[in-house]
Amino acid sequence: MKISLIILSFNNYEETTGRCLNALAADPDFSEWEVIVVDNASDAHTQQQLAEAKRRYPEVNFVFNARNVGFAAGNNIGIKLATGDIIILLNSDAFPSPGMLGRLVGHFAHDTKLGMVGPVTNAAGNEQCIYTSASGMEEKINEGLRYASSNGRETLFAYRLDFFCVAIPRHVLEQVGLLDEDFGRGYYEDLDYSLRVKAAGFRLGVAEDTFVYHRGSTSFGKLPRETKELLKRNKRLIVKKHGAGVAFQHARLANLALLSQYLGKKIAGEKIPEYRVVNRLQQAHSGLPKSWFKRWRYLRQIRRITKGLGAISHS
Repeated sequence: MKISLIILSFNNYEETTGRCLNALAADPDFSEWEVIVVDNASDAHTQQQLAEAKRRYPEVNFVFNARNVGFAAGNNIGIKLATGDIIILLNSDAFPSPGMLGRLVGHFAHDTKLGMVGPVTNAAGNEQCIYTSASGMEEKINEGLRYASSNGRETLFAYRLDFFCVAIPRHVLEQVGLLDEDFGRGYYEDLDYSLRVKAAGFRLGVAEDTFVYHRGSTSFGKLPRETKELLKRNKRLIVKKHGAGVAFQHARLANLALLSQYLGKKIAGEKIPEYRVVNRLQQAHSGLPKSWFKRWRYLRQIRRITKGLGAISHS
């Protein structure tokens, strides 16, 4: 099974694409992968660094766009070039530890209806985000790897997947199509594609045994007004495409939904991974709503789940 990785590059090479390539090169399977870096018209300094990286990694295919075509279109360029059976879209600020991507794609072998799968991480806006207490990158990675290795393979199901790192089989891409380029520079294209994959009859998986560190947004963080306008525009586009009933699920509620899956497993008599459940209960308590009513209602949901889980607690 051939794996193609697509990395979308835009400026800030030292903190993003450079680190990402270094992380991939440390994996024993690196030489077996097809790696495609698509640069979205970065500044001259970054392009010079990418040219040096091209000499350092001759097996990597570097594509240089004449203009910034956005997240969806940039990834689509890579998808069209990819020849793998599994396509992994990997943000330039996501740094997989050795062995993690192999674990990720391994989930497809155990579920033929799995349309996409993503790892857990330290920074995401959905149920893929786990609790990490450390402030430094290496410490967060150690915490994440402990979570991933605390039990065996476990695939839980998501409402949507965050595209900082997502694996998609070729046959799913062929059935569902490319990412929607109408979303422009970015935001909500991952929700759109998640909804499209589910509408095609596939499931979305969270690989609980796979952790990938995510540095978090860099290019949009410096443009708060543009970001806000883009979010509003693309949210309207989602509603136009999928209807007024589409849910924009908050990360804390997504985490509770995943905890409910563990509760369902316990009720069914299955053994549940205590370390992971405790971690997700910690995550649930780390982001309480500001509104007293929403907080009361949210804490009541946590108590219900905790009671059902029995001896396991968040402490």
